Amino acid sequence: MQSKQSFNRLITQSWIAFVAMAAMVVLSLFDPLHDPVRQHMSESIMASPWLALAVKILPSITGISIMVFGLGCFALKRGWTWAGLAGLLFGAAMLANGIFPTGDPRHGLYGLAIFSVLLPAFFAAEFDCSQRLKQLSLAVAFINLLYMWILFTGLDPEAFRGLTQRIASLIMFGWFALLSRA
Repeated sequence: MQSKQSFNRLITQSWIAFVAMAAMVVLSLFDPLHDPVRQHMSESIMASPWLALAVKILPSITGISIMVFGLGCFALKRGWTWAGLAGLLFGAAMLANGIFPTGDPRHGLYGLAIFSVLLPAFFAAEFDCSQRLKQLSLAVAFINLLYMWILFTGLDPEAFRGLTQRIASLIMFGWFALLSRA
């Protein structure tokens, strides 16, 4: 039987998701064919070949890391957990972002990234962690919900879509990095 510490590694490896997402944010700044303020990160697949490759690989790495995180949640609970399910679904959406290009209906698996809103909140509710981490998790969930609402209602300003996506992504994936060190 595996120890709780080895299950924790399934959770703490989630810093990989942050590093992969942060790499996408940074790489897009150096592509002259991509406007990181106006364009979403996945739109860079239509830009230079090196960024197109990064846009396939980095979200895939991110998705796999989040799915492993979800499995870690199930392992730690030794049974059902909403955080684990949300992690698997959100991870699958990120993996699909790497596999399917923008415009393909499978890109993001039909909006499964919406589960990114619930993941930090479920984690705060289901796992024994400090009050500070619980509050941080709930704040990240709220900020992510606000971003998704702005995105889905069309209130995300066209001229700043890329910037708002990058800010929201760094907050969400920064949560994984902080969680991996908690």
